Amino acid sequence: MTIKRRQFVQLGLASAAALTLGTPSVFAADKERTGSLSGRSGYKVKGTVSVSGDTVTLKSDYVFDPSKNPPDIKIGFGNGEKYAKGSKIHDKLTVKKGEASFKIPSGIDVSKYNELYIYCEKFTVILAVAPLS
Repeated sequence: MTIKRRQFVQLGLASAAALTLGTPSVFAADKERTGSLSGRSGYKVKGTVSVSGDTVTLKSDYVFDPSKNPPDIKIGFGNGEKYAKGSKIHDKLTVKKGEASFKIPSGIDVSKYNELYIYCEKFTVILAVAPLS
């Protein structure tokens, strides 16, 4: 099979276009998004969170309700006040106050989600939500 020069150039342009069109989602995940936590289910949680690249950061103003101690606190993502199964980013949140950072597993596409959650996995209860923008 032979490819004519014109076909070769067209294939090259098509390949370049495909690569370019696939790139925005990669860059979208690198753009920092921030939000403010607000408590749910009777929990007092506040503070700023940021999602940038492969990292979630609870900022220095983060405070988790000191009067409560749920057994299985996690951080994850979702949309519309609904946690997305499979979006958990760590095994257990033990930080109750101050700054902390967590690596997002490579299998989670954060561009699909517009909210970050702190939740109790054992009892499937959302404890706090931060809309991301």
